Amino acid sequence: MEKGWERIYFTDKPHIVSIVRSLLKENDIESIEVNKKDSSYAFGDIEIFVKEEDVIFAKILIQQKHL
Repeated sequence: MEKGWERIYFTDKPHIVSIVRSLLKENDIESIEVNKKDSSYAFGDIEIFVKEEDVIFAKILIQQKHL
């Protein structure tokens, strides 16, 4: 991952990733999705990264929505 970005969330459920990224976008927080799922065995996680300056606000938003 590029410098200046921090992982704030990970899950193995693609629909939850979509919800979290939509929530971040609604609050003008840019995010990047990194899919580390193994397509052959269907295990692994999908990670969400945001810029360092947005980490605290992003984590608060996610926590408030109980995601």
